[in-house]
Amino acid sequence: MANVQLNSDVYAHFLSFVDSPSDLLAVGLANRELLALAEPELVYRSIRCKLGNNAVWEHLISYPTHATRVRRLELMPDIPSSSEPLDNQEQIPEGLDAGRFPTEGTISRESTVHSETMLIRAIRNMSNLQDFTWNRWAPVINKGDEEFGETGNHYTEDVWIALRNSTGLRKLKVVDYGSAHHSFIDARSIFSSSIFTLRRLTHLDLKMYYTPQNPNDGENDDDPDMELRPPRVKLERLRDMLGYCPDLESLTLSIFDWDFYWQSDGNPYTDASLVIAGLHLSNLHTLTLRDVTVRADIMVNFLNTHPKLRNISAFLSLSQSDLPETPFNLKTCDFLQQGILPNIESLNLPARDLRQILKAIRRPSPLHTLRVVQTQDWYVAEELDRDEHYVSSLEDVWGTTIEGLEPGAGPNLRNLLIDLPNLRELTVEGLNSITQLNQLISLTPHLEVITFRGRQTIPTHYSFRADFLPLLSRWPRLTKFDASFLWPMGYDVMSDEIHSIANLIASVCPMLQDIRWVDGGMARITKAENGQSRVELSPTS
Repeated sequence: MANVQLNSDVYAHFLSFVDSPSDLLAVGLANRELLALAEPELVYRSIRCKLGNNAVWEHLISYPTHATRVRRLELMPDIPSSSEPLDNQEQIPEGLDAGRFPTEGTISRESTVHSETMLIRAIRNMSNLQDFTWNRWAPVINKGDEEFGETGNHYTEDVWIALRNSTGLRKLKVVDYGSAHHSFIDARSIFSSSIFTLRRLTHLDLKMYYTPQNPNDGENDDDPDMELRPPRVKLERLRDMLGYCPDLESLTLSIFDWDFYWQSDGNPYTDASLVIAGLHLSNLHTLTLRDVTVRADIMVNFLNTHPKLRNISAFLSLSQSDLPETPFNLKTCDFLQQGILPNIESLNLPARDLRQILKAIRRPSPLHTLRVVQTQDWYVAEELDRDEHYVSSLEDVWGTTIEGLEPGAGPNLRNLLIDLPNLRELTVEGLNSITQLNQLISLTPHLEVITFRGRQTIPTHYSFRADFLPLLSRWPRLTKFDASFLWPMGYDVMSDEIHSIANLIASVCPMLQDIRWVDGGMARITKAENGQSRVELSPTS
């Protein structure tokens, strides 16, 4: 392969344009010379480490050619948060001095500033960096004030400015754990940083535990007509930032401000109406919101004007009587265009908002994931609501057999689970009867994952309901099943009786892999060498 040796620089340049690691590996397997050229691209393509691992930054500063090979960089928490599970395994180039890695313990402000300074210097060499994750406390080095014309500090550059000026960043994920998880009292939050000067992003994921600079922020914003103080998180800078990201494909916004509710009687849900109102993103395919609300009229217009959306997810985390129940508060579908969201694949919304959107989507729909379908009669007459023997059929979930309660309601209102031929995953709340279960199976024959959550009114028994087996057998593709009402009462998860029941279920659902117990335990089903199902029980997870 003399040509490879003579043109190694040209080949190395070509390989720098190969995005897929599997493609790089395929090239490297062609011969030894190409493997030598492809290996550095593979080794440095993705790095995951803690900020305090200064050996990584020193290496990338000393070898700028290697730094240009970095496409993805993830900063891990130095001290993992107990609020969510984190993978603590670093992914770094082999050969770095392991003895120089920091150990767990007290982290000083001085050492953090030093590590951030080293990181910034390394980022200056990462001209091809496309994907950056910051999953730790907010940076200590903060140029946000100067960037927005306010009182400055002595730093000349911070992480966000370095990313803006030195890289081709397209994907950004940021987790700011707030002051509750921060070692330094005077640290500034992400909201007071230069992060909002970034441009041309295609993927943006912001998860923030909001901590205001002023602890009393929002406490003077009393509205005599409202039970709660209005939300205090301001999103003007985010709105301006998104205006410079016309090619945005995915937007995730999670803002948690629970202390404002528990301590100050304030609305903990951030109103993103002004942000969403100003958006028209022709390439947007994913929208995810957590503890974020949007006015109904603005959300209706957004859904009507974004036909490429494939995934929509929005939920509120607190269940209190004086708080909004749903993120969009869609009470009617009258203003939604019929045939919206022709490319939608996943809807994960509270039942009330979901219901209105399902009324308007194009049929047949490519939907494959649907959460949460609430099996109850939404407009049931008062006398029926008081009747303990009344059970709405699944066909009445989205309407009622009582005419005249609402325009469009009545026996002719179509069931909104039909014409979903690709539906594979479904979450159902409030199953009322075996009849409903039977009808649900008829409507979803290709289902692979089913979860029944919330209070189910199918009665539990002290013995296994064998009449469930013929029903479950009509879901031949089922791989995961979660239904507490299925299990008999009074048995230990690890008992022989539960093991026998799991085997019975596995016998009628040949593809089943996971069964969730009433108490949260799990059964894992595998195939033995003889083809027989083998059930492994585990206690409450």
